[in-house]
Amino acid sequence: MTEVYVVTGAASGIGMQICAKLPACAALVMADRSKERLDAFSKNIFSSENNVYTFCCDISKRDDVRKLADYAASIGEVRKVFHCAGVSGSMASREDILRINALGTVYVNQEFSRVMKGGVICDFASNSGYILPRFLMPSERIYRMVLKNEEKFLRKMYHRCGFILMEKWNRQVAYLVSKNFARWYSQKCSFRYMEQKGIRVFSISPGFVKTPMTEAEKGFLSANILTFSPMGRGAEPDELAVLAINLSDERCASLIGTDVLSDGGCVNNHYGLLTCFRKFRRRHVNDAW
Repeated sequence: MTEVYVVTGAASGIGMQICAKLPACAALVMADRSKERLDAFSKNIFSSENNVYTFCCDISKRDDVRKLADYAASIGEVRKVFHCAGVSGSMASREDILRINALGTVYVNQEFSRVMKGGVICDFASNSGYILPRFLMPSERIYRMVLKNEEKFLRKMYHRCGFILMEKWNRQVAYLVSKNFARWYSQKCSFRYMEQKGIRVFSISPGFVKTPMTEAEKGFLSANILTFSPMGRGAEPDELAVLAINLSDERCASLIGTDVLSDGGCVNNHYGLLTCFRKFRRRHVNDAW
C-alpha cells in the first residue's frame, strides 16, 4: 500500500520546507487554509510525476480535520503527520489563537490517530510555551477539560489569558499559553497512542524562525529573543524541516512523548517573560543616565 505523508500549514514557513524535503517515494498531502497558495507552491516545486495532493483545511474546525484525515487515508496508509499550522499573537483574535493553536493540535492528533496504524505524528509547539511564569499559566485541571468539554475548556482558557488591560497583550499571552498547551497535549496523548496503535508522537519547539509569521511580529518578545541566543540569529525554516524529518525516521523510534527544544539556546539561557522585562528595564534606565 502507498505510504502517505501529511503536512499542515504547508503553504509557507516550516511546513513548506518539510514538503520540499520529504522523500518522493511516498504520497504527499499538503494542507493549508489557502488553496491558491497551495496550488502555486505545488506547481512551482513539484513536477507532474510527483505523487502530491493539496487539501484546503481549517484546523480550528474538527470537521475539516476529519475530512483531511479521511482523504489522506483514502490515498494510502498514513505514516507521517507533520502538524505545522498555527498563528502568532498578532495574526488573530484571542479566541481564534486558542482555537487554531490549541484545539487545532487536539483535532489533528485525534483525527489522524483514528485512521493511522502506526507511524509518526510530529507536532510543532514553540519555545514561547516555556516563558510564562508558572503562576500565570493555566492549571493542568483546565488543560484536561479539553478531553470532556471543548467549549468549557476554551472559555476557561480565554478568560485566563485576559488578565491584562490591553487586548493586544492578551493576544500575546493567548499565543504563549496555546503553545504551552500544544506541548502538553502532545506529551499526554503520546503514551496512549503508542500503547493502543503504535503511533509515535513527539513535538518540536522552535525559537525565532525566519518565516512570514515571525516577520509580522514586531513585538516586545520577538525583539528580545535573539539577545538570549549565542547564535545571534534566528533559525532558517529548512533547518527545522531537516530536524523534523530526521526525528520522524524509524531509527529514532525511542523518541516518544517528549518535546525537542530547538531555539538556539534561548530558554536554557534564561529567556523568559520576566527576564525580558528586567533586561528591557535595565537598558532604558541606563539610557536615561
